[in-house]
Amino acid sequence: MQHAGIFRRLVARRGRQHGQAYAEYLVVATALVCILLIAAGDTIAPFTALVLSFKSVFSAYSFTLSLP
Repeated sequence: MQHAGIFRRLVARRGRQHGQAYAEYLVVATALVCILLIAAGDTIAPFTALVLSFKSVFSAYSFTLSLP
């Protein structure tokens, strides 16, 4: 019956590890969003540049699909 106690402790550790990973992902995702939303002086904001690049790629992709 000692094995059941060890198993329970391992399961409890995994639960804490999942919570830690969630916190780390949340911190990294928040930092990335903040970086994208901050304007960089005279240059175009990174978020705006990202949106414009997606529009450009989609435009080229849709043009390629429309070719015979």
